[in-house]
Amino acid sequence: MHISTIRAEGLSCGEHQGLLCRDKVVARYNRGLCRATNVSTSCKACYDGPFTSGQRGSIMSGTSYPPEFVTNLEMQWGIGFLSPGGPEEVKEILRDIVVGGKTVLDIGCGTGGPDIVISRDLAPKRLVGIDIEPFLVETGRKNIAVAGLDKVAELILVEVGPLPFEDQSFDIVFSKDSLIHVEDKASLYREVLRVLKPGGQFVASDWLRSANADELAGYNEWQSLTSLSFSMQTTDETKVEMTVAGLEDVKTRDRTEWYAETAAREVKMMESGEWRSQFIAAFGEENYIKKLAVRIANARAAECGGLMPTHLFGRRAK
Repeated sequence: MHISTIRAEGLSCGEHQGLLCRDKVVARYNRGLCRATNVSTSCKACYDGPFTSGQRGSIMSGTSYPPEFVTNLEMQWGIGFLSPGGPEEVKEILRDIVVGGKTVLDIGCGTGGPDIVISRDLAPKRLVGIDIEPFLVETGRKNIAVAGLDKVAELILVEVGPLPFEDQSFDIVFSKDSLIHVEDKASLYREVLRVLKPGGQFVASDWLRSANADELAGYNEWQSLTSLSFSMQTTDETKVEMTVAGLEDVKTRDRTEWYAETAAREVKMMESGEWRSQFIAAFGEENYIKKLAVRIANARAAECGGLMPTHLFGRRAK
């Protein structure tokens, strides 16, 4: 599906009555960004949620995931999920992994959606989720409790740095779409190896970039609009760093085709009258335009192959 036009009010696509050019959505957001920050449209902002104070990029309470941003994301992907795919993608990541009876660490647990899926459907002995964002951990704990899984799953607030666990503590280290925020991935992979038991498995999803991403207009457009702090590698760079850290049997699974289709469907969903009305009621029309512009750019980045969601696998030697 080519990302070209959307239905909305106010920004006409010429001869198509009631249609809004997606290019015009992105341009309108860029103009608002320049007015708010007095910088070029290629700048980064600090967070990718609705800007309600008139200054894009303000970080509320020192967090990259303030409450209204979490509500924003969960409106798109479901309660407990801050990235795409829902329960089905969690199970797809873990489809070849035996979780039953194992101890699991989730790095970047967010508001607990993946942890609920794992604890409820895959029967681990124990699951520990960690995150550095207080609001996410607090919200995730509530979600876990409501699901009746707090005897199996525990969410812990941690600081940036070494993992706060003894050597060889876990059978499985899992992460869904949070490693993109980790700049020093080599150190993280060494920590993953340290806390894995002999024969333990590392399985994650991460947002990678193609080797030629910087040459792709769709990827560069997304980079100019998105506002969370990202640290992205290529598949080869990732495999090398995992191997150098000491992980064995390192493999990857490219999910770009799946995500390009998913992202295109998400844009269509956001164009729908019902979803659009609900979002505008919660966040306002300007924030709807902002959100839509970023999602259009994200879909284009995947469509051109520059943005490469990828599953990662490795294990500690027995």
